[in-house]
Formats: sequence, structure tokens, C-alpha cells
Amino acid sequence: MAQHDYDCVVVGAGVEGSATGYHLTRTGHKTLLLEQFTLGHSKGSSHGQSRITRYTYRQIHYANMMPECFQTWERLGREVGTELYRKTGLLAVNGPPHQDYTLRSESLRVMGKPCELPTVGEICQRHPGFSFGPEHKAFVDPNGGVLRADSCLHALQTMFLKQGGVVKENEEVLEIVPGDPVLIVTSKGRYTAKSVVLTPGAWASKMLRPLGIDPPLKVTQLKVCYCPERQPGAFGNYPCFYYLSEKYETCGLPCDDHSGLFKVYNDHGDELQGPDQQNQAQHSHQIETLMSFIREHVPGLIPEPSLVEKCLYTSTPDKDIILDMHPDHPNIVIGCGFSGHGFKLAPAVGRILSELATGTTPSYDISPMSLKRFPNNGRLAAKV
Repeated sequence: MAQHDYDCVVVGAGVEGSATGYHLTRTGHKTLLLEQFTLGHSKGSSHGQSRITRYTYRQIHYANMMPECFQTWERLGREVGTELYRKTGLLAVNGPPHQDYTLRSESLRVMGKPCELPTVGEICQRHPGFSFGPEHKAFVDPNGGVLRADSCLHALQTMFLKQGGVVKENEEVLEIVPGDPVLIVTSKGRYTAKSVVLTPGAWASKMLRPLGIDPPLKVTQLKVCYCPERQPGAFGNYPCFYYLSEKYETCGLPCDDHSGLFKVYNDHGDELQGPDQQNQAQHSHQIETLMSFIREHVPGLIPEPSLVEKCLYTSTPDKDIILDMHPDHPNIVIGCGFSGHGFKLAPAVGRILSELATGTTPSYDISPMSLKRFPNNGRLAAKV
């Protein structure tokens, strides 16, 4: 084989690509991980100190993946000697007609995982920084908690290297030429591989269209706010929360990295024309909506953010992710459109993508995540 030949090249070293590389090298495959920016950059969707994780899921195909995700984060933490997860519990609160409450709590029952069913009055008594009226329903996933996101990403990359993987950062992919082997042309070199896995995040459309693939993807930018506690330390033992009503869809989680602050964000952002436009986007209405939610439902926080961060979501219309092989080139594997699910699912996603890249039957049913759900298998529409 030529000097730069690999069993697999993974394009994009965010959490999905890094998890894929981790699984590939763990099973003995010679793997190159390419990143157009520096590792751990803040331009995409994988940066930041924390993410919510949980067992509960509306979609049972994701719920089925969560046990492996919890197990992998625990094993990975042992491998690198760093605690990657803090158990806080996840509080889910749902306004009428309570469909989300029913689906999510049922997923815990189906998996045989514990589910607590307090009244909203009991919740507000236990955690007086919250305020929910009697029209709400709620449950607690006691195993939910906080992933230390930066540490998780670093741990995946550390083990990838320890297991023999090769990383090249600040190296943009310019062209992917289908074939056997597939050719990857970058700003610094040319590499051939038996297969390539594309996990380009918000840059997916830019990378896939030259390959004749154009699934419907929308890039949005979220504003993540860190709000101060009215009484310092009052939220120290609070759970993560997910709130959904006809008015709001909001998440919150404790901050180990910012003492006295609580992290909150709306689950809907402002649409961008592309990831490179994010610095020009204006987001004041996102923050206004979020502060309105805090005034109504989290009076224990001051509705004035002390710190604001940005994060990109790349979403499909049905909010299901895309994990599939190129319909015409099966050694080109695609993982994109993670729709806000990506970080918590990364260990299972990495396994699936590594299996597709090596011709192994996936460990999970990925039919809900197939390109086949889109017109013409997600192919680029022919010009008339």
C-alpha cells in the first residue's frame, strides 16, 4: 500500500468523528482522523464544558442506544482516568396535551429503567427555584446527568491516538473521489483508504453535494446562556431539566465549570445560510424568549445572563439523524444531521459508523436514520 493508505479516513473530528475513530482503532483498523480546524475548536457543535445525557427518549430507536452510551462513557473515563459524567437526575416537565411526557416516561418503562413520578407541587417544594403550575406533568429520569463535554471529546481523541490512530488538524478536505480505494484530497495532501466516514457537522451540505447527495439539512445557531443564582449555591443539587409546552422548549443543567451559574438554552435557534455565516447572525430574540421562560418557571435564577455562548445544530425535517452509506458508493459512509441528539448518542453512533465503514452488520436498527426516507435516497436533484 502507498505511504498514506489507511483502512479508513474519518473526516471531521467533532464528537461523532472522534467516537468513530475510537471504535475503529479499538478494533484494530488503521485510521486517519482529519479536522479542518484545531482539535476542540468552538466553531461547530462539539465544544463546551457540558451536555445533558439521559436514558429517556421519545424515539425508542435512540432509547435503545443509551445503555451502550452510558457504559462507554464510564469505560472511557476509566481508560483516561477522568470522570466524564456526573449523575444529577433529569427532570422532564410537559405542558398540555402531555404527549411528550407519555412517550418519554414510557421509554424508561420499556427499557426497565427507573422513573420517578412526582407531582409538580412536590417538585417545586423540593426545588423552590422552579415554578410550574398544576396543568403540567413531570417525571424524573434518576440516571440523567451532565457529560463533561470537553473532557469527553479529549478522552475519545486521547484513546484514538493511544490505540494507533493518526490525527491531522488544520487540514481541510477539498475533494473526495469515489473508488476502490476512495481518494481524499486535502489542503495538505492526498490519502487513499478502503472507506471514508464523513462526519462534517454543519459543513455536511458543502461536503455531500459534490458527491451527488443533498439531504434536507438546516443549520441553526443557538445562544446558550449562563444565568446567576439569586441565592449563591441554591442550585447546587438541582437536576438537569427539559421543559416543553406550546410556548417554550427549554433545557437547563448545573455548571461545575462556572460557580453560581446555571446553564439554560432554547432548543430552537436562528437559521443560518451556512456555518461560516454564524458571526454575522443576530440572536437577541432567542435570549428574550429564554429570559421570559426563566421569569415564569425558574424564579430562582436572575433573568440576565452573565455569559453567552453559541452552538450550531444541524437538523433534518423529522429530527432523526442520518447514518447511512452513499447509495452509489458503499465505502463512503455518512453521519450528519444530528438534530441536537449528537453528543449523548456519540458512543453508539461511533460504533454504527465504524461498522458501516468495515462492512459489519450494524449493532442497531438504523432504518429510521437511513437516506432512503428522503426523495431519491437523498440524491442531489437533477438540474432541468
